[in-house]
This record gives sequence, structure tokens and C-alpha cells, in this order.
Amino acid sequence: MQYQNIAITGASSGLGHALAVGLAAPGVTLHLAGRDAARLAEAACACRAKDAQATETVLDVTDAPAMAAWLRGCPGLDLVIANAGISGGPGKGNREKPEQIRKVFATNVDGVFNTALPAMEMGVKRVVVISSIAGLIALPTSPAYSAAKAALNFWVRAATPGAARDGIGLTLVRPGFIRTPLTAKNPYTMPGLMDAGRAAAIIIAGIEAGRSTITFPWWLAAFARLGNLMPRSIFNGVPAKPEQA
Repeated sequence: MQYQNIAITGASSGLGHALAVGLAAPGVTLHLAGRDAARLAEAACACRAKDAQATETVLDVTDAPAMAAWLRGCPGLDLVIANAGISGGPGKGNREKPEQIRKVFATNVDGVFNTALPAMEMGVKRVVVISSIAGLIALPTSPAYSAAKAALNFWVRAATPGAARDGIGLTLVRPGFIRTPLTAKNPYTMPGLMDAGRAAAIIIAGIEAGRSTITFPWWLAAFARLGNLMPRSIFNGVPAKPEQA
């Protein structure tokens, strides 16, 4: 294992849990953060079962001072994964509520910065940002989510050269649909849906290879890019997906 002291946000379930377990190995210390103490403890136990060391911290990524303090308290970090995120859709009337939009941005954008920026200031060897293929297309079914992920896509791509000059590797991860408690609520077909464990394996392999961008499945990303060039009228009448948290 190339990285031995790892911090992961949103590690209590879904992709974060799968990444933690996938990275767990003898000699590896995992610092896991999440909002659900019980599920976080389960993730830590799964990591220890693979002979890794694991710490658990109940934490909200929107709390910038707490995030910075947590990261500074994790000795020798060489990999930080900003994974925590939430999703949401327009709901009734096909319109997002103001508070819902702000909540998505607070977690999916500010929460990532609250993780990545302190890590970069500390000189962590590699910082990974979990974005989404949804950031490649303006989806009327989830405007705030698409916009937040697009912001991450552009920021990481733009910040990568400067970070590299400081000896820090940035990795942008743009997965498609992953089977998690969030996507389980979606009432529509999700093309390319894959298990969290498989997605985590793809991401870990890309991190180990030092890749700056990890996007999968490639064909869904290509479709998203193409879709973003299509007339917006094509998307009219697309049913909204229910709010998720």
C-alpha cells in the first residue's frame, strides 16, 4: 500500500465505507469521519478486521474549524479523501427549495474545501475529491447537485498544476451511479449502476497509479458531455427525483 495514514470523510456508509475497507491493510491507519456514530463504528470495525488501525470521529464537514482541527490531529497524513456529500432533487413542483440548495452547496462544495484546503496547507501527499459525472451535465432533475459537482470539477482541474508545484497531488473522481443508501431512493433506471465495492476498487487503483482524474464508466461520461450540448428542450418534462439527504 502506497499510502499508510489516510483520512476519509463520509466514511460511515456508501462509497466512503467501501473506500475505507478497500484501503484497510496491515500497517495502514485510517482516520474515519462521518455524522452517524453507529455506522462509523461499523466501518472502523470492518477496517480493523483487515488488520488496519482505525479511528472514528463524529464530524460535520460544514464545520470548518472542526475539520481543520481534526485533520491536524491525524499524524503523518499522506492521503486525504474528501468524500462526504449529499444529494437532492426539485421535489414537489419540480423546484428546489432555497434551504435545500444551500444545504447541498454547504456540504458538497464548502465541505470539500473544508477538507481539501487544510490538507493542502499541511502538505499532504495526495488529496482526493469525490465529484460526479453529474457535474458534466446540467440536470434539471438535480440542479444544485449538478452545479456543486461542476464547481468541484473545475476547481480541482484548475488547482492541480499549482498544487503539483508544491509537491501535492490532486485527484478528481467522477463516478457514475453507485449503489448506496442515497441512490436506493431513486425511482428511475440508473444506467451503469455498480456496487460501492467495485467503485471503490476502481478509485483506489487510480489513486495508487497517481492519476489526476478518475472518471467511470467512460461511456456514461461521454453521454453526459454529449447531452450537455443538446437543446435544453430535450430535457423538458423529465420527471423530478425525490429529495434525498
